[in-house]
Amino acid sequence: MFAGLLLAMVAASLQAPASAGPTVVFVCEHGAAKSVIATAYFNKIAAERGLRARATYRGVNPQEDLSVSAMKGLEEDGLSVDKHKPLPIGQSDVDEATVIFAIGCTLPSNASASGKGSSWDDVPDDRGYGPTRDAIRRHVEELVDRLLKQQR
Repeated sequence: MFAGLLLAMVAASLQAPASAGPTVVFVCEHGAAKSVIATAYFNKIAAERGLRARATYRGVNPQEDLSVSAMKGLEEDGLSVDKHKPLPIGQSDVDEATVIFAIGCTLPSNASASGKGSSWDDVPDDRGYGPTRDAIRRHVEELVDRLLKQQR
């Protein structure tokens, strides 16, 4: 039910004029690995499949720099990402987002209270880049497929 409501919100935003902000915000604890991987795969797959939504990454407690292993893994996968310093999820991110996905973390209260939040708690923490990427990619592909059905 909740996931259906979130997808309906995303679908409605896809029919509206493009906003200055992202429509999907991926959040992980440090804003440096899981959310970055999700953003890179979402933007690639969405663009390839003609989905107008785009994503960005944020952290609950951002670290100073992006994860070296995540960046290396993405590069080996042939993906690139906007390599900005990890940033905390702020109120403007919450306001501009259509949906916010927490990956292995708890969203701050403002994001939770927005009604836009959902979580992917099954993404592994400590098994290396490959298993983390594979779990995230499965979620991203399912999300893009559902959003494409609603976009049409």
